[in-house]
Amino acid sequence: MKPQVTSALLAATLTFSAPSLLAELVTDDFSSDELSNEELLSLSLEEVMTLEVTSVSRKKQRLMDSAAAVYVVTQEDIRRSGAKTIPDALRMVPGVQVAQMNSNTWSISARGFNYVFANKLLVMMDGRTLYTPEFGGVNWDVQDTLMEDIDRIEVIRGPGAALWGANAVNGVINIITKAANETQGSLLTLGAGSEEKLYGSFRHGGHLSEGAHYRAFFKTFKRDGLANSDGSDAEDDWEISRAGFRVDWEKDSENQITLDGAVFDGKTRSPLFIFDRDIPAKVMLTDKVKTQRGAHLIGSWQRSTSDKGDFTLKGYYDHYKNTDYRISADRDTIDLETQHRYQWLENQELIWGLGYRSSWYNLSNMNYVVVDTEKSVERLYSAFIQDEIELSPDWHLTLSSRLEHHTSTGYEFQPNASVAWKVNDQTTAWAKISRAVRTPSISERRAEVDGVYMVDTPPLPNNTYLRINRNPELEAEKLTAFEFGVRRRVNGSLSVDVATFINRYKDLHSLANSVSCPASAPINGGGLCQPAIPTYFLLPVGLTNGLDAITYGLEVVMDWDVLDWWRIKTDVAWLQVDASRRDELEYSRQTEALVESLSAEYTGNLRSMMDLPNNWSFDTWIRYMGENRSAGTDAYTSLDIRLAHKFNEELELSLIGKNLFDPTRLEFNENFTGISATEVQESWYAQIQWNF
Repeated sequence: MKPQVTSALLAATLTFSAPSLLAELVTDDFSSDELSNEELLSLSLEEVMTLEVTSVSRKKQRLMDSAAAVYVVTQEDIRRSGAKTIPDALRMVPGVQVAQMNSNTWSISARGFNYVFANKLLVMMDGRTLYTPEFGGVNWDVQDTLMEDIDRIEVIRGPGAALWGANAVNGVINIITKAANETQGSLLTLGAGSEEKLYGSFRHGGHLSEGAHYRAFFKTFKRDGLANSDGSDAEDDWEISRAGFRVDWEKDSENQITLDGAVFDGKTRSPLFIFDRDIPAKVMLTDKVKTQRGAHLIGSWQRSTSDKGDFTLKGYYDHYKNTDYRISADRDTIDLETQHRYQWLENQELIWGLGYRSSWYNLSNMNYVVVDTEKSVERLYSAFIQDEIELSPDWHLTLSSRLEHHTSTGYEFQPNASVAWKVNDQTTAWAKISRAVRTPSISERRAEVDGVYMVDTPPLPNNTYLRINRNPELEAEKLTAFEFGVRRRVNGSLSVDVATFINRYKDLHSLANSVSCPASAPINGGGLCQPAIPTYFLLPVGLTNGLDAITYGLEVVMDWDVLDWWRIKTDVAWLQVDASRRDELEYSRQTEALVESLSAEYTGNLRSMMDLPNNWSFDTWIRYMGENRSAGTDAYTSLDIRLAHKFNEELELSLIGKNLFDPTRLEFNENFTGISATEVQESWYAQIQWNF
C-alpha cells in the first residue's frame, strides 16, 4: 500500500476514534452542562454562516451573501491548530498552497503559480499592504503579530483588484486584528520545544478614558534550523523580537479613531548556493546572516454619515531595512486612502474612494544582484468605485472598477461584475467575472542577476551560469477570471461551500534569449558572455511577456457540527494549469513546462476539534499536498495534534505535535534564488498561557 494512503487511513482512524478513547480516559460522565460557553466551540455553524466579512465589498456583509470564494480563518481556528506563524495558519485555507522552503522562507499562492516569488497574491494586515514591490511577493519571515490578537484572516480565492488594486490577481489575504477593547487585561504566553526552541509574549490592555482603550505587546522567539537532506541540522535558524500597540477611541456615536504601530528587529540565516568567480565553482555559504528591521504606523478615522453611510480616511507609514549578502534594501512607504459609502438610490449603495502611495528605495551592497540605480521613487495613484444594486430581495448585482496609474507601467483598468442569488434561506449562488493585473517588480524591470543558476545542458560548456538581464519595457501580466459558487446550509449541523473557476492569463513573464553581456565579459561566437580568463561562461537571458495560460479548478468546503462538543472542518481542492508559449524557442518551452508544474494538482484538509469533559480539548489536523513537479517534491500527508487543559478561566496548558507522519520531508525547492532548501521536521512543543 502506498505510504500516502496508509498515512491517510491511519489519520482518519485516529480522528474518528479519538472522541470515545479520550472521553474514557478523562471521565465516563459527560454532561454539556458542565462546560461554560468559553469551553465549548466558540462559533456555532449558524454563527459562521452569519459571520460578517469586509474584504469582498469593502464593507460588512454576511459571509453567506458574499459573491466570491471567501474563507475565514477565525481566532478559534488559529488557537486550536497550534499555528505559531501566519503561513502555518494559511495552510487551513482551501485552494491556498503553502510550502516551507527552509526555517524562514515560504512559498504561498492561491490557484496556481506557487513559487518563492508568488507574486499574484495581495496580502494586507489591518489595511497595510505587505506586498513587496522589490521582487514581487511577500517577505513572510517578517510578517507577524501576536497570534492571539488576530481576530480573523479573510481569504478571497480569485481576483480582488477592482477594489484592492494591482497584484490582487489570484487572491487577497486580509489579516484583521482585534479592537483594543477586546484585549483588555494581561496575557502571558510561554513555550518551548524541539523546533520552537523558546518563545514568549506579553500583552496588556487597558482603559484610557471614556470610549478609549489601548493594548501593548512584546513577543520574541528563537526557532531552530530545519534538517539537511542527510538528516544533519541545517544552519537556517531564525529569531525576531517585536513590540507593538493599538489604541481605539470611540469619540462619540459617529466618530471612531484607531492608531496602530509596531517595530521589529531580527536575523535569519539561509544557506546560499553562490557562484564564486575566483575558484570558479558553485559554493555553499552558511555563515551569511540576514538582518531585518522595520516599523509601521497606521492611523484611521471613520465617521458615520447616516444609517447606511460612512466616510473613512486611512493612512500608514512603513519602514523596512534588509541587509543581505547579495543586496541590501532600505524602503520607506507612505500610503493614503479615502473611502465614502452612501445610499445613492433606494436600491443602490455606492462606495468610492481615492488612493495614493509613494515608496522610496535605497539599494546598496549589490553583489550578484545589480540594479540600474541605487535610489528611486515609485508612485501609485488610484481611484475605485462600486455600485451594489438590489434587483430584487433575492438578487443583488455588484459592478466595480479600479483605475490605477503606476510610474513604471502607466494606466491599468480593472473591472468586476458579480451577481448573488439567494435561492432560499439556506442556499446562495453567485457568479463573477473580473479583470486583474500584476505589476512587474523592480527586480524584473531594473535588475541584473548572474552567478546563481548553473546550466549543465549540453552542448554548453561546463561552468556556464545564467545571467538574467533587466527589461524596462516589461508589461503587466493580465488575468480575466470567470467564477461560480454555491453555499448551502444542508441542515442545522452541516454546511457545504463549492466554488469553481476558469482563469485566462495573458502576457505572463517568461525567459527569452538576450545578447546583453557585462563589459568585462563580452559575448562570443557561441552566444555566451566570456570573461578575459575563460574559466566560466555566462548565458545571457532576459524576461519578456511571452506566455499565456488557462487554469481551472474546483474547491469544496464542508463544516459539520457532529455533536455539541465535536466539530469537523474539511476541504478538497483540484487545480489544472495549461500554459501556451508564443514561440518555439527553448526558453519558452522550459518556462511553459515550469508554469504548468508549479503547483500541486490536489490538496485537502481534515480538521477535528473536540471539547472533552473536565476542561480538556483534543484537536487533530490532517493535510494532504499533492506532488509539485517543478519543486521536485513528492505528495505527502501530514498530521498535527493538540491536547490542551484549562485549569480555570485564566490558565491553559497545551501540548502540540506537528508533522508527525514523517521524521523529515522536503516541501519546496528551486534553483533561481540561490537559497538552499532544507527539510521540515517532526516537532513537539509545550505552551502555557495565562490570562490575568
